[in-house]
Amino acid sequence: MITIATKSIFSDTRQPNFLYGKGLLTTHSDEQHNGRLYATCEHYVNGVPNFPIFESIDHGQSWQHISDVSDQVNGWGMRYQPFLYELPEKIGNLPMGTLICAGNSIPKDMSATKIDLYKSVDHGQSWQYLSTVVQGGTASVKDQKPVWEPFLIVINHQLVCFFSDERDKKAHSQKLSHKLSRDGRHWGAEIDDVAVSNPEARPGMATVARMANGNYIMTFEMVAEGAIVVNGERNRSNFKISQNGLDWQPTDPGTEFANGGSPYVTVLSDGRVVANSTGNELYVNDKNGDGKWATVQTPMAGAYSRSLTPLGNSQVLIVSAGPYAGPTAKADHELTSLIFKIPTD
Repeated sequence: MITIATKSIFSDTRQPNFLYGKGLLTTHSDEQHNGRLYATCEHYVNGVPNFPIFESIDHGQSWQHISDVSDQVNGWGMRYQPFLYELPEKIGNLPMGTLICAGNSIPKDMSATKIDLYKSVDHGQSWQYLSTVVQGGTASVKDQKPVWEPFLIVINHQLVCFFSDERDKKAHSQKLSHKLSRDGRHWGAEIDDVAVSNPEARPGMATVARMANGNYIMTFEMVAEGAIVVNGERNRSNFKISQNGLDWQPTDPGTEFANGGSPYVTVLSDGRVVANSTGNELYVNDKNGDGKWATVQTPMAGAYSRSLTPLGNSQVLIVSAGPYAGPTAKADHELTSLIFKIPTD
């Protein structure tokens, strides 16, 4: 494992330091910048938070802090749930290779949640506000109607933002939804993706990938359905399949593939689907989501919401910022990375 960041490189860091690690490989830039790795995470500070951006130009052997995604419109900071994405094609006036950082802008008093997008057209050296996807209430799960956990992907020449939504409390403690944009600036109506009949169910943390057969797979956590305890953590990780990535039969709760929560899914160049959950394991499926998932152990400890980025040659980049810890937790997390080769048998 490689250390990307410790609290010592920032003067204002407070416990738990870092959380919610996310990574990216550039494949749609120019020859000089393709193959670079990027990472970000939540950064806990005493002042106004932002998302630090780290870059590796040597295949993850070393990392440099190159910039920060700072709140330019709200005066709140960029507090929770960053996500990095590279546009695989031109979207509106945004050129192919534009880097996008989505995240939850939240004030210090936690009185609002706002999923904002920032763009970089200079390979992560600087960032400019792009748009707001959706806005919600107080950052609390106690009937305050927040929005959480953005995930970006381009489908059918449109930028899609998946997110978790608690604004429909009477029907759904939380549901998963998405919005579409043809230019990255203007967003359409909300479309439900996982909105099950049990009003106490809390599907969350959607990630989506296109499989080798052209179908799309979504992974998400399913938390405490009423009085049902699903393993000791009250969580399980589910998946479901869509033919076009936009229609997900929202009442379908999906199929469990792992215990725990905060899953992430990706697809290798050889077509194998790879997912994780909160443990140190990876789950591998070679039949486009059908049949069994093989369990593969990794040397990286379990963590909260680690990203999986395919690198080619059956390798994935895993970026981790430690296990779940609340904003007042007494924990000293580091941001770390691991390049791991998935066995072929």
